[in-house]
Amino acid sequence: MNLRPLLFCALAGLLLPACERIEEPVETKTDPTLVKVNPEATIPSEKYQEDGLTFEYPSGWKVLEDSVQESVRYVFIESPDEALSVIQVFSIEDAPSLEDFSQSYSAQTQVIPVEPEGQSEDVTPSATPQPEFMAITRDLDGKSYEWIVETIPSTVAGIDSSDYREYFRKDSERFSAFLINQVNKDALNKHEGSFEMIFRTLKPMQ
Repeated sequence: MNLRPLLFCALAGLLLPACERIEEPVETKTDPTLVKVNPEATIPSEKYQEDGLTFEYPSGWKVLEDSVQESVRYVFIESPDEALSVIQVFSIEDAPSLEDFSQSYSAQTQVIPVEPEGQSEDVTPSATPQPEFMAITRDLDGKSYEWIVETIPSTVAGIDSSDYREYFRKDSERFSAFLINQVNKDALNKHEGSFEMIFRTLKPMQ
Protein backbone atom coordinates (compact mmCIF):
# COMPACT_ATOMS: atom_id res chain seq x y z
CA MET A 1 0.00 0.00 0.00
CA ASN A 2 1.40 3.43 -0.96
CA LEU A 3 1.02 5.42 2.25
CA ARG A 4 2.57 8.73 1.23
CA PRO A 5 -0.29 10.20 -0.92
CA LEU A 6 -2.84 9.24 1.75
CA LEU A 7 -0.98 11.11 4.47
CA PHE A 8 -0.38 14.20 2.36
CA CYS A 9 -4.09 14.35 1.50
CA ALA A 10 -4.97 14.08 5.17
CA LEU A 11 -2.66 16.96 6.15
CA ALA A 12 -5.24 19.75 5.94
CA GLY A 13 -7.92 17.67 7.62
CA LEU A 14 -5.79 17.09 10.70
CA LEU A 15 -5.51 20.74 11.71
CA LEU A 16 -8.83 21.03 13.54
CA PRO A 17 -9.91 17.40 14.14
CA ALA A 18 -6.66 16.65 15.97
CA CYS A 19 -7.80 18.91 18.81
CA GLU A 20 -11.31 17.50 19.11
CA ARG A 21 -12.10 15.34 22.13
CA ILE A 22 -12.80 11.74 21.19
CA GLU A 23 -14.76 9.97 23.86
CA GLU A 24 -13.95 6.38 22.94
CA PRO A 25 -10.92 5.29 25.02
CA VAL A 26 -7.91 3.53 23.58
CA GLU A 27 -8.25 -0.20 24.16
CA THR A 28 -5.22 -1.54 25.99
CA LYS A 29 -3.93 -4.89 24.78
CA THR A 30 -0.76 -6.90 25.20
CA ASP A 31 1.08 -8.05 22.09
CA PRO A 32 4.85 -8.53 22.53
CA THR A 33 5.40 -8.73 18.78
CA LEU A 34 4.37 -5.08 18.45
CA VAL A 35 6.51 -3.55 21.18
CA LYS A 36 9.85 -5.14 20.33
CA VAL A 37 12.56 -2.53 19.72
CA ASN A 38 16.24 -2.77 18.95
CA PRO A 39 18.03 0.31 20.35
CA GLU A 40 21.40 -1.45 20.18
CA ALA A 41 21.43 -1.57 16.37
CA THR A 42 24.10 0.53 14.68
CA ILE A 43 22.53 2.41 11.77
CA PRO A 44 24.34 5.04 9.67
CA SER A 45 22.52 8.30 10.21
CA GLU A 46 22.09 11.92 9.21
CA LYS A 47 21.27 14.76 11.58
CA TYR A 48 18.40 17.15 10.84
CA GLN A 49 18.52 20.51 12.59
CA GLU A 50 16.25 23.30 11.37
CA ASP A 51 14.63 26.17 13.28
CA GLY A 52 15.16 24.51 16.65
CA LEU A 53 13.84 21.05 15.71
CA THR A 54 16.47 18.30 15.78
CA PHE A 55 16.49 14.55 15.17
CA GLU A 56 18.59 11.87 13.52
CA TYR A 57 17.32 9.67 10.71
CA PRO A 58 18.85 6.78 8.75
CA SER A 59 21.16 7.52 5.83
CA GLY A 60 19.25 6.80 2.63
CA TRP A 61 15.99 8.16 4.02
CA LYS A 62 14.80 11.56 2.76
CA VAL A 63 13.22 14.53 4.50
CA LEU A 64 10.42 15.22 2.01
CA GLU A 65 8.92 18.34 3.52
CA ASP A 66 9.25 20.74 6.43
CA SER A 67 6.45 23.28 6.42
CA VAL A 68 4.10 25.20 8.70
CA GLN A 69 0.36 25.39 8.14
CA GLU A 70 -2.03 27.13 10.51
CA SER A 71 0.65 27.26 13.25
CA VAL A 72 1.32 23.48 13.06
CA ARG A 73 4.70 22.33 11.73
CA TYR A 74 4.84 19.20 9.55
CA VAL A 75 7.96 17.17 8.73
CA PHE A 76 7.83 14.05 6.53
CA ILE A 77 10.70 11.52 6.44
CA GLU A 78 10.50 8.54 4.08
CA SER A 79 12.61 5.44 3.52
CA PRO A 80 13.37 4.13 -0.01
CA ASP A 81 10.73 1.42 0.46
CA GLU A 82 8.05 3.78 1.81
CA ALA A 83 8.31 3.36 5.54
CA LEU A 84 7.25 6.77 6.76
CA SER A 85 7.83 8.98 9.79
CA VAL A 86 5.79 12.15 10.30
CA ILE A 87 6.47 14.84 12.90
CA GLN A 88 3.80 17.38 13.81
CA VAL A 89 4.72 20.18 16.20
CA PHE A 90 2.06 22.14 18.12
CA SER A 91 2.41 24.92 20.64
CA ILE A 92 2.07 23.19 23.99
CA GLU A 93 -1.10 25.16 24.80
CA ASP A 94 -2.85 23.85 21.65
CA ALA A 95 -1.55 20.28 21.70
CA PRO A 96 -4.13 17.46 22.05
CA SER A 97 -3.47 14.45 24.23
CA LEU A 98 -1.62 11.58 22.56
CA GLU A 99 -4.77 9.45 22.69
CA ASP A 100 -6.89 12.12 21.00
CA PHE A 101 -4.20 12.80 18.42
CA SER A 102 -3.83 9.13 17.45
CA GLN A 103 -7.58 8.60 17.15
CA SER A 104 -8.01 11.72 15.01
CA TYR A 105 -5.02 10.95 12.79
CA SER A 106 -6.29 7.42 12.25
CA ALA A 107 -9.78 8.63 11.33
CA GLN A 108 -8.45 11.22 8.89
CA THR A 109 -6.22 8.71 7.05
CA GLN A 110 -8.68 5.83 6.91
CA VAL A 111 -9.12 4.24 3.48
CA ILE A 112 -12.67 4.02 2.08
CA PRO A 113 -13.11 1.04 -0.27
CA VAL A 114 -13.88 2.01 -3.89
CA GLU A 115 -16.69 0.05 -5.51
CA PRO A 116 -16.61 -1.00 -9.19
CA GLU A 117 -18.07 1.55 -11.62
CA GLY A 118 -21.83 1.52 -11.65
CA GLN A 119 -22.20 0.17 -8.12
CA SER A 120 -23.11 2.23 -5.09
CA GLU A 121 -20.32 2.91 -2.61
CA ASP A 122 -20.81 1.65 0.94
CA VAL A 123 -19.36 4.31 3.28
CA THR A 124 -20.67 2.84 6.52
CA PRO A 125 -18.10 2.10 9.24
CA SER A 126 -18.42 -1.63 8.58
CA ALA A 127 -17.15 -1.05 5.02
CA THR A 128 -13.72 0.08 6.22
CA PRO A 129 -11.07 -1.91 8.11
CA GLN A 130 -11.30 -1.04 11.80
CA PRO A 131 -7.94 -0.29 13.47
CA GLU A 132 -6.89 -1.66 16.83
CA PHE A 133 -5.01 0.44 19.40
CA MET A 134 -2.68 -0.52 22.21
CA ALA A 135 -1.33 1.90 24.85
CA ILE A 136 2.11 1.31 26.37
CA THR A 137 4.40 3.18 28.76
CA ARG A 138 8.12 3.24 27.95
CA ASP A 139 11.17 4.54 29.78
CA LEU A 140 13.83 6.53 27.98
CA ASP A 141 16.83 7.92 29.86
CA GLY A 142 14.91 7.78 33.14
CA LYS A 143 11.77 9.47 31.78
CA SER A 144 8.46 7.71 31.05
CA TYR A 145 6.69 8.21 27.72
CA GLU A 146 3.27 7.05 26.59
CA TRP A 147 3.34 5.10 23.36
CA ILE A 148 0.28 4.14 21.27
CA VAL A 149 0.43 1.39 18.65
CA GLU A 150 -2.18 1.04 15.92
CA THR A 151 -2.66 -1.85 13.51
CA ILE A 152 -4.86 -1.41 10.45
CA PRO A 153 -6.02 -4.64 8.77
CA SER A 154 -6.22 -4.66 4.99
CA THR A 155 -6.31 -7.00 2.01
CA VAL A 156 -4.07 -6.63 -1.05
CA ALA A 157 -4.70 -8.89 -4.07
CA GLY A 158 -6.65 -11.25 -1.85
CA ILE A 159 -3.84 -11.55 0.70
CA ASP A 160 -4.43 -10.44 4.28
CA SER A 161 -2.01 -7.77 5.37
CA SER A 162 -1.84 -4.97 7.93
CA ASP A 163 -0.30 -1.58 8.37
CA TYR A 164 1.41 -0.61 11.59
CA ARG A 165 1.62 2.81 13.20
CA GLU A 166 3.17 3.98 16.43
CA TYR A 167 2.55 7.36 18.02
CA PHE A 168 4.76 9.25 20.47
CA ARG A 169 4.72 12.69 22.05
CA LYS A 170 7.71 14.68 23.30
CA ASP A 171 7.40 18.07 24.97
CA SER A 172 9.72 21.00 25.45
CA GLU A 173 8.85 24.02 27.54
CA ARG A 174 6.84 25.63 24.73
CA PHE A 175 6.14 22.92 22.13
CA SER A 176 4.76 19.38 21.75
CA ALA A 177 6.14 17.18 18.99
CA PHE A 178 4.06 14.20 17.85
CA LEU A 179 5.91 11.43 16.00
CA ILE A 180 4.03 8.95 13.81
CA ASN A 181 5.98 5.99 12.41
CA GLN A 182 4.21 3.89 9.79
CA VAL A 183 5.06 0.77 7.79
CA ASN A 184 3.49 -2.49 6.70
CA LYS A 185 3.63 -4.80 9.72
CA ASP A 186 5.49 -7.45 7.69
CA ALA A 187 8.40 -4.97 7.32
CA LEU A 188 8.40 -3.79 10.96
CA ASN A 189 11.46 -5.81 12.02
CA LYS A 190 13.44 -4.24 9.19
CA HIS A 191 12.61 -0.68 10.24
CA GLU A 192 12.18 -0.80 14.02
CA GLY A 193 15.77 0.31 14.64
CA SER A 194 15.28 3.30 12.33
CA PHE A 195 12.04 4.29 14.04
CA GLU A 196 13.74 3.93 17.41
CA MET A 197 16.55 6.25 16.29
CA ILE A 198 14.15 9.02 15.29
CA PHE A 199 12.20 8.72 18.54
CA ARG A 200 15.27 8.73 20.77
CA THR A 201 16.91 11.72 19.10
CA LEU A 202 13.80 13.86 18.49
CA LYS A 203 13.93 17.20 20.30
CA PRO A 204 11.23 19.82 19.71
CA MET A 205 12.04 23.51 19.62
CA GLN A 206 12.63 25.16 22.97
